[in-house]
Amino acid sequence: MFLTRFLIKMAASNAVLNRLEQKGAEADQVIEYLKQQVALLKEKAILQASLREEKKLRVENAKLKKEIEGLKQELIQAEIRNGVKQIAVPPGTAVSTALFSSDVSQPTAVASSPGSKDQIKGEDEEKKKKEKVEKKGEKKEKKQQPAAGSSDAKPVDVSRLDLRVGCIITAKKHPDADALYIEEVDVGEVSPRTVVSGLVKHVPLDQMQNRMAILLCNLKPAKMRGVLSQAMVMCASSPEKVEILAPPPGAVPGDRITFEGFPGDPEKELNPKKKIWEQIQPDLHTNDQCVATYKGVPFEVKGKGVCRAETMANSGIK
Repeated sequence: MFLTRFLIKMAASNAVLNRLEQKGAEADQVIEYLKQQVALLKEKAILQASLREEKKLRVENAKLKKEIEGLKQELIQAEIRNGVKQIAVPPGTAVSTALFSSDVSQPTAVASSPGSKDQIKGEDEEKKKKEKVEKKGEKKEKKQQPAAGSSDAKPVDVSRLDLRVGCIITAKKHPDADALYIEEVDVGEVSPRTVVSGLVKHVPLDQMQNRMAILLCNLKPAKMRGVLSQAMVMCASSPEKVEILAPPPGAVPGDRITFEGFPGDPEKELNPKKKIWEQIQPDLHTNDQCVATYKGVPFEVKGKGVCRAETMANSGIK
């Protein structure tokens, strides 16, 4: 009788432990999602701050230009008072320095007259003031140029992702994490890559063997419970269900996934600080025919067809 009760208690404890492990894995996924959202919000805040700074610089630059124009007019009036002949130049006409050399020589000929020293001194001060303002304006423009050109010239779109067809050769459960598989994946390179995926709850182990898939190959390698993961298996995903995306028939490991209208070579490795994947991922979805798309453009292997989920339509991809 005592043994029976003990066994019943042990069974109940195991069931509770299993439920706790499941809840823990789900909590990890929710935390990772929240981290991604926080990173996106930080990125947006930085972008808005840089735009505000650029607008402020433009306003200051406009003020400086106005001040320079005012100083130019003051200088012209001072030159007229000192007898310097002004020559009107038609718009778009190049001005020869020879014209000015003969005119400017006139004030120097009167240098011996009384009070001319004070006039020349005033002229020099006006010129120095003008040069100082112009230099200040140039510095503001130079400061503004890096701010405007600081963003990466290459657009942040799906062309930056190294998406390839791969074959999951073998898969096994992670020894230290019940929700993770460790896979060896052929992506058309000399040796297979090791990939860690949280698919235990969604795909049976026997269906992970010798399976074709789509891999994101230029994420920075990261350790997951002590195992270095070198790529990511792309899946149609919802809170209730996950399906591995399948390449078209005839595709082989290493085939590049392309997107019409988004040319260009992928990054060798995505810089985690720039959050490129986090900016692109929200635009990845399956359409109503289960075809994987980026902004409505299908994942395509040239000459072979499009990539799709088995049954999941209108779902996110990650």
